[in-house]
Amino acid sequence: MYSLGILLKDVKNYFEISQKKANLLPSFNIGFMFLSGPLTSALAAQFGCRKVIMLSGLVHSTMYIISPLMPNFDLMLLSFGLIGGLSYGCTLLTGFVILVDYFDVKLGIANGIAVASSGLGSFAFAPLSGFLIKNYGWKITMYIMGAVTFLCVLFAVFLKPSKNDQKTMIEMESLQNGKFKIRKKTGIANFLKEIFNFNLLKENKAYTCIVMSNFFIFFAYFIPFIYIPIRANDLGIENYSWIIGIIGMANIPIRVLFGFLCDRKFLRAIHMNSFCLLVATVLLLSYYYLKSFTLQIIFGILFAIPMAGINSLPTKYLVDQVGSEKFRNANGITNLFRGFGVSFGPFLAGILCEKLESNFYAFVFSGFSFLIAFIFSLLSGLLRKN
Repeated sequence: MYSLGILLKDVKNYFEISQKKANLLPSFNIGFMFLSGPLTSALAAQFGCRKVIMLSGLVHSTMYIISPLMPNFDLMLLSFGLIGGLSYGCTLLTGFVILVDYFDVKLGIANGIAVASSGLGSFAFAPLSGFLIKNYGWKITMYIMGAVTFLCVLFAVFLKPSKNDQKTMIEMESLQNGKFKIRKKTGIANFLKEIFNFNLLKENKAYTCIVMSNFFIFFAYFIPFIYIPIRANDLGIENYSWIIGIIGMANIPIRVLFGFLCDRKFLRAIHMNSFCLLVATVLLLSYYYLKSFTLQIIFGILFAIPMAGINSLPTKYLVDQVGSEKFRNANGITNLFRGFGVSFGPFLAGILCEKLESNFYAFVFSGFSFLIAFIFSLLSGLLRKN
């Protein structure tokens, strides 16, 4: 998902569309990925994490292969944006669900190691995407990414069913008895109840603040990854893919470090999250004035700190706020609101930049979104303390 900004220029030129419309592709893909949160939680509860990851991984990889064949951009939005986004969410988000099932005492470090892998992916695939696009074009690049994504299906085979998955399997086996219709109706009712269960928002004010913070985080989260390559290209920086890559590389040890700190209880996860959001705000508001490749690489290294925290801390602070038993529900709702933010943020940033005729406003837009997210995160920590 971090490499979409690198692909976007070629997709935009191929379909001869505006930057505003091109921004809909990452908005849809990543937005529907997060919007799948409640669906992901319900599917995992009903069928088990391993089956969900295997099937959704297969669908997601297929969308990478099908999407470049679409005759127009609108159909690509449907295949890669909508279907690809939903299947992507069911693959990725279910991985966090199973982590909470697997780990208790050392959840922080386990989560830190798991999310560090996406940092490794950003480091590897950003320059790789740039190389492939330059030499083979964006379509071949997507085919290759689809083949890589298929590995999720193979790795999911080795996932050991958690205790919750085993309970699901026992319930499914019980359908073989004479109570098939009753059990089936109960299963469907529980599935729908899981999807539409928003009681936590009314019961827990600290959690509500977390949800609002995440909405504004992801309202702006992917905008820098779209506009950093555009800005660098405007400045004549040829190796702009390395700026994204360096963010991913620096992310790897920092995510593990945040996980380690969570388990040591040196600071509460929500307070570390607030610190990360404040740092991100300052960096984004200053980015546009960094005009050399060296300064942008330094930015990438520093920006990796808040990005690492934003990605590695949510599992821990959600468990801290609502408990492991309600994590699936809390994670689903949180990702739903993230999806709303991602769906509209980049698109609105594109409109703003076109109206004001400067990409500068994309970074201002992002900076102030992170500032609002910081305020809600801070309130969540204070409410929890009280």
